[in-house]
Amino acid sequence: MLTDEIRKTVKNMKKLDTVESAVQNAEKKAKNDTDFSNLVSEFTISAIKIAEAKKQLGFNISPETLGNIEEGIRKIEDVISTGVVDEIELASAKQHVTKKISANITKEWKDFYLKKTAGLSAKLATIGSLIQEPDQIIAIETNISNGSDWVGLTLKDDGINTRLDLLTEGINQVDQLEKGLNLSDEIKNFIAQVTSGKARVTDLTPSILNWIKEDGMEDRFVISFKLSG
Repeated sequence: MLTDEIRKTVKNMKKLDTVESAVQNAEKKAKNDTDFSNLVSEFTISAIKIAEAKKQLGFNISPETLGNIEEGIRKIEDVISTGVVDEIELASAKQHVTKKISANITKEWKDFYLKKTAGLSAKLATIGSLIQEPDQIIAIETNISNGSDWVGLTLKDDGINTRLDLLTEGINQVDQLEKGLNLSDEIKNFIAQVTSGKARVTDLTPSILNWIKEDGMEDRFVISFKLSG
C-alpha cells in the first residue's frame, strides 16, 4: 500500500540521516583531535626554544609572558578535561596561544636579538677588511641574520644545526676572530671609520700609520676626496 511505502521511505531517510550525522561527527572529532595535537606540539616547541635560547644566549621572557604560558597550560588541560576534545575550549586555547603567547614571545625575542647582535655588523665589516676569508664572513653574517626570526629558530638549514645553534656560533665566531687579530681599540675604531666611509686624514695617528706599515697594508687603503656639504 502507499502508506507502507511512505513509512518505508521515511525510515530509510532516517537511517541515512543517522549515518551521515555519524560520519560528520567522526570527521569533526578527527579534525578537533588533529587541531589539539598541533596546538600541543606548537606549545611544546615554544617551551623548548625558550629553554634553549636561555641556555645558549641568556634569553628571558617577561613575567607577563610567563603568566600567559601558565594560563595556556590550564587552558590546554581544560580542552580535554572531559576525556574528549571540547571544541569551544579548543578555540579559546588556540586564540590564547596565538595572541597572548606566540605574539609576545616573538616581540620579546626580536628586542633581545637586536640588543644581542648590536654592533656585530660593524665588527664583521672591520674583520672582513683585514682577513682574506670573505666566504667565512658571509657565512657568519648569514647565520646571525637568520636567527632574527623566532618562528624559524628550530629550522636546520644545514641539516644538522638549528638556526639558534648557528646564531650562537656566529656571535662567538665574531668575538674569536676579533680577538685573533689582537688589535687595539684605536685601530678597531679607525677601521670602523674607514669601513663606514667616515675616516679623515687626521685619524692617521702615528700608531695607526705604524700598524699599517708593519702589516704591509699600504696598498689596501686609499684616499678619497669628500665634496663640501
